[in-house]
Amino acid sequence: MKNAALMIVCKALDGAPVEIQVIPYGYHDTPKGPFNLDDEAETLVIADFDAHKNDMVIDYEHQTLQGVEAPAAGWIKKLINKGTEGIWAELEWTERARQYIANKEYKYVSPVFLKRISDNKVVRLINVALTNQPNIDGMVPLINKDSDYRFEDDKKEDVNMWKELLKIMGLAETATEQDAIAVVNKLKETKEPTQIVANKGVLEALGLKEGATEAEVTGTIMAMKQSHGQVGDLATELAQLKARLAEKDAGDLVALAMKDGKITPAQKDWADEYAKRDPDGFRVFVAKAPVVVVMGKVVTPDKTGEGAVDETQTQINKLCGIDDETFKKYNQ
Repeated sequence: MKNAALMIVCKALDGAPVEIQVIPYGYHDTPKGPFNLDDEAETLVIADFDAHKNDMVIDYEHQTLQGVEAPAAGWIKKLINKGTEGIWAELEWTERARQYIANKEYKYVSPVFLKRISDNKVVRLINVALTNQPNIDGMVPLINKDSDYRFEDDKKEDVNMWKELLKIMGLAETATEQDAIAVVNKLKETKEPTQIVANKGVLEALGLKEGATEAEVTGTIMAMKQSHGQVGDLATELAQLKARLAEKDAGDLVALAMKDGKITPAQKDWADEYAKRDPDGFRVFVAKAPVVVVMGKVVTPDKTGEGAVDETQTQINKLCGIDDETFKKYNQ
């Protein structure tokens, strides 16, 4: 089969094709970002599809991803690797979708897929939707002028026409259809308006670049939701650890204050509460408070009479402006 003469078409059944192209081959620049379907990517997509038992849905205008009622237009039974023609699908249409296509009310499909960020290669097909405004330019239409198509490689007329078209576009005769499509895309004066998946602030919060696809945004959010429980457990453990550290620090501050004679044993409970609640304030208090207990000395109470004054009480009386005689008088 000759590449230059190949007409990428599909056999139709009652006005609807039984095979459709779902991802075109090669590098493509779309309003939602570039992607590349090469030989490796085709192998990855087919392998991922074959690993699932369920049929893949074809819906209308990507309603499945919008969280609304999303009736199926058809079901993909099998994916086919057609090399430089891209990935095609064998499918079953619903009667409603078949009528839409036969009446030419829907002409194209639009795939939703995942790609690797590192090299933009497609790795997984999510689903496909009927649409009249595909983001990928150059997709093979569902139906053309005739209701039945076939491959033709033996018509010299088609070969000559293809060669002339390649010559007009400045391409060699060995150029592929994808090469021709790339030239046409560059010559287009206008492009489809870019569909905004999420604003810049949301994308930055998710750690994604501007222009991220809807599939990338959805996948990132689902991953974050899955790890939410683990994050909650870590936050609880962190709060408990911080509380234990704060209690230890407060205890150390109070112990040091008592060692320096800035508080009495009777004040310990008050000092513990103050140090936990406001450690910085407690440090200021200790720095400015006078020594109320002389450390390093053993004080023997004077038992010569009631109301005797020991050295510690003398210090306290001094700070309070009370002379020893007055203290003895009222301390019986």
